[in-house]
Amino acid sequence: MSINSIRVDHFYFLLETIYVFFKVYMMPKFLSDLQVKQYKEDGFISPVRVMSEAEALDLRNKIEKFEAEQGSKMHGLQRTKCSLRFPFLYELVMNNNILDAVEDLIGSNILLYQTAMWFKEPETGSYVSWHQDSSYYGMDPLDLVSAWVALSPATSESGCMQVIPGSHTNGQFPVQYTEVSEQNLLASGQNTLFEFNKDDAVLMPLAPGEISLHHVALVHSSRPNHSSDRRMGISIGYFPTNVRQTTKLKASAMLMRGEDLYGNFLLDEVPPIGADDPETIKRHETAVSLYREKAKECGNDTVWRLG
Repeated sequence: MSINSIRVDHFYFLLETIYVFFKVYMMPKFLSDLQVKQYKEDGFISPVRVMSEAEALDLRNKIEKFEAEQGSKMHGLQRTKCSLRFPFLYELVMNNNILDAVEDLIGSNILLYQTAMWFKEPETGSYVSWHQDSSYYGMDPLDLVSAWVALSPATSESGCMQVIPGSHTNGQFPVQYTEVSEQNLLASGQNTLFEFNKDDAVLMPLAPGEISLHHVALVHSSRPNHSSDRRMGISIGYFPTNVRQTTKLKASAMLMRGEDLYGNFLLDEVPPIGADDPETIKRHETAVSLYREKAKECGNDTVWRLG
C-alpha cells in the first residue's frame, strides 16, 4: 500500500469521525433542526408533545386534590417558584423531554429560575397583558427560555398564549405599569411599549401534555377564558449558566443539568420534601421573597399584589 493511499484512508477516516461527532453531539436531542431554526428566527416553537394527555391529567388531578384539601384555589406564594413547594411539579421541571428540548436551544448547562402557575377559571375575564418576561428578570444576556406546559386544553376560546413573531430580536423594550387590575394575571400590570399590528399575533393552542417554548424577550399575552373549563398551565424558566444578574440583589436558582462554572446565582434551592413539610415551605418562601424583591428592583413595584 502506498503512502498516498494511506493518507487518503486517513483523510476519509477523519471526515467520518467529524461526521459522527456532529451527528452525535451537534444534532438536536429532541427538537428538529427546523424547530431550532424557528426558535432563533421567530422566538417561539409550538406545539411540542412532551408527555401523554393522561400524564398531564394526573398532574392536574394532583393540583386540584391539594386545592380541595386546603379548601381554596392555588394562591399567593404557592403559584410562584412552585416546583420548590410541590414534589409533583419538581418532577415536571425535571422531565427529560422538556430538558432535552431546552438543551437543544441553550446548551447542556441549565439552570432553573422560575416555575409559575397560570390558571384561568372558566368564563372569567382573567387575561395577561402584552409583556416580555425579561422586564423583571434582571438578566444578561437575554437567553432564558420559557416552557409553557398545558395541563388542560389551551385554545383560542380558553385564552391560549399569543405572540408577536420576531419581537425578541430587538432586546428589552421600555414598559408602562398601567394595566394593574384584578383581571390581569400579571402582578406588575406591565404593558410593553412596542408598536406592532395585533393582526400579526400568532395564537399558540396546546393540548394537555404539549408545551410551547418562547424566548424571554418575546412579546406575548393571552386573552380571557370564555370556555367552561379551567385553563391550566405551568410555565418553567430555564437559562444557561453563563447568564449573569444585572441587579444588586442576587436571586437564587437550581442547577438542572451540567455544571455551573460562573456562580452568578445562589444555588441553594433544593427539591421539595412535601407540599406541607415545614422546612420545604420555609425554603420556598425564602426563594420567592428573593425573586420578588429582585423583580421590584427591576421596576415591578406591585410584585406582591397577588398575594
